[in-house]
Amino acid sequence: MEIEERIKVVEVVALGMDPPIVADASTPLRDVVRQMRDHRSGCALLTRDGKLAGIFTERDVVLRVVGVGGAMDQPVSAWMTPDPDRVGQKDPLITAVRLMRRRGFRNVPVVDEADQVVGCVRHKDIVNYLAEVYPEQVLNLPPDPDQVVLEREGG
Repeated sequence: MEIEERIKVVEVVALGMDPPIVADASTPLRDVVRQMRDHRSGCALLTRDGKLAGIFTERDVVLRVVGVGGAMDQPVSAWMTPDPDRVGQKDPLITAVRLMRRRGFRNVPVVDEADQVVGCVRHKDIVNYLAEVYPEQVLNLPPDPDQVVLEREGG
């Protein structure tokens, strides 16, 4: 099966994602940022009553929080993106890829039928999955797909 076909049929849950950072939306921003740092994660998923309520990313730290006095003592809900786009765990991988491409996301929350967090698809999860399933095609691509190699490199 070709890459284009596979991402249309493989479910998001097949990616084997790392467990996401999940916190209540009322958690102080300081605690959420500390968890992100400690777990080397680019985002945290925020919940209310067990359901996805928002997302807070490293971009939010840099673009919105840095330099704002008292921000770290406020609840993360004041800084999160509320009601973020999300995918279901049984959605095809192409759904997450399209969201990432069209909206410029690097992280897309994954929820179950009850809108409870089950994971977070990261751009590198998709690349790792494709490299694992299609090592010959993915790992041998030139940095520029339109690049034409005229001479063989190396010996």
